[in-house]
Formats: sequence, C-alpha cells, structure tokens
Amino acid sequence: MDHKTSFFKKADIVLAIALLLLGLGSFLLLQNLQKAGDTVTVTVDGSLYGTYPLAEDRTEQIVTPLGSNTLRIEGGRVWISEADCPNHDCVEKGAIAKQGQIILCLPHKLSVTITEQEGGGPDAVSY
Repeated sequence: MDHKTSFFKKADIVLAIALLLLGLGSFLLLQNLQKAGDTVTVTVDGSLYGTYPLAEDRTEQIVTPLGSNTLRIEGGRVWISEADCPNHDCVEKGAIAKQGQIILCLPHKLSVTITEQEGGGPDAVSY
C-alpha cells in the first residue's frame, strides 16, 4: 500500500490558524486601548522646540541649523508635510494622533510626539 503522508497534519494547520488569530486579536486590542492625545510636543536635538494643541489646526515651519520641516496639525492629527532631509522618512510616516506615537526626522534631530496635557492623570500605577 502506498500511503502518502502529508507534510502538515490537520492539527498543525488548526494551531497555525489559532496563533494567527490570537496575534491579530492582540494587535487590534492594543490599537484600540491606545488613548488619543491632546498635545503635540516637538523637540530638536533633545531640547523642547514647542508644544501645540492637537485640537487647533495649524501649520508650523520648524527651521533648525540642520534643515527645515513643515509640521501640519489638522483634524486632531499631526504629520510632517514637507522636509528638506535626504530620505523623507518623516514625511512618509504619515499622520499620528494617539498618545506615545512619534515621528522622527533623524537627519534634523527632530522628534514629534503625541502627549497628554499635564494633569491628565497617571499612565500607570505600581504598588
């Protein structure tokens, strides 16, 4: 008798699907648990450049000795619309709106972070 053995058994396929669904579910849960921020904090070379309310639409030109970036805040989201850096990774990052999300422009040493305004309560409590 010629018995063909399958490379994958049914249990292997069920396990792979279960792990895939578990990973996808975890990812979606973490995305939904992230809180919306209300402040945009901009730093250049580790120093505070400015803070802006996320609720107020505006365009800021950030000029540093290393180059310039155009910061856009609109509709509760922030993004870099233009930059004169060579790789444009900061422009390609797209818009961010939730606490902890960051846009970096490494050639200009620029960091744009979504934060919560002071007094918004603790992020975590440990005992």
